[in-house]
Amino acid sequence: MRQRSLYKFIIFSFFLLLFTGCRKEEIGFIHNYRVEVVLSPGGVGDQGYNDNILRGVQEAAVRYGFTLAVHIPEEKEQGIQIYNDWLNAPLDDDCERSLFVFSGGEYEYLLQGLSLPKDARKDVLMFETEKAVDGIYTFFVGCYAASYLAGATSVLDNNGEEQKALVIAANPHDKQVKRAVEGYRDGYLAAGGNGCDVHYLSQEPDGGYRMQDEAYRYCMEQQGNYMYYFAVAGGSNKGMYRFSRETYNFAVGMDDDMGFLSSFISMSVVKHMDWVIINLIGDLLNNKKIPYHQVFTYESGYEEMVFSKEVTEDWFLDISHIKNRIVEIEQRYEEANQ
Repeated sequence: MRQRSLYKFIIFSFFLLLFTGCRKEEIGFIHNYRVEVVLSPGGVGDQGYNDNILRGVQEAAVRYGFTLAVHIPEEKEQGIQIYNDWLNAPLDDDCERSLFVFSGGEYEYLLQGLSLPKDARKDVLMFETEKAVDGIYTFFVGCYAASYLAGATSVLDNNGEEQKALVIAANPHDKQVKRAVEGYRDGYLAAGGNGCDVHYLSQEPDGGYRMQDEAYRYCMEQQGNYMYYFAVAGGSNKGMYRFSRETYNFAVGMDDDMGFLSSFISMSVVKHMDWVIINLIGDLLNNKKIPYHQVFTYESGYEEMVFSKEVTEDWFLDISHIKNRIVEIEQRYEEANQ
């Protein structure tokens, strides 16, 4: 019932966006193009990464005018059935292009042995995977550099007193979680922090993303031990944000600008997934030649560290010696972790 209600809400919000005064000649409607998107199970409503993806596909549909279908499976295993239904369904003669989108790295395991469309009008796109697969468009957006800058910025002028940071992470298996954790930790230590501890909410490969109560409780147990708190755990991040809001502890937001959730969230690591989606879907539907696999790092502009509203760089120590080298720092990290 919850899944059905959420699906209805998404479809309603999409049509609400679609009829907001845009004229056809302004946005270039493509009525004979279709896009199907499988979202992460339980991801919508995280006020971060997954909501950013949903916003991106909705805006792309408004901008380009294609027919959009959104699927929210209860379990990731349902994703392959949804894909096979699309794969085996014949396209209408007037349909010029059909794009199927796997919108999360949890579907990466499907890449091995995934049957490809025989109809040349069909294409497949998968988000957030490092794997290059012939015939499937794949990409990932890094976050090491933005996390590194957030970690470095979190080191305060504390009159020489010891200061440490705590990272709440979903699990040790997710490569993008790993990037953010190691980026923040490396930046924090490089800027003079005395230590950065990491607590994993789960040891399961897909675990830790819907445990906001556990994240909240753990932060409460650690109150007073750390100068800054940072969460990289999907929907569980909200537990840390609540902790920051209630206890007035400094925190760093993740995936989007989270400053509105607590006045003590001074900065956020932002992944502009909506920008990537809009640009990539536009390129594919307009038959532009793009690589089958793309890696977007700090130079792309799709990852950045942003200060919260009314917070300025002047509030913090000067880390220009780090910012000036951040592209090189991230490049060395990516090369070492290939």
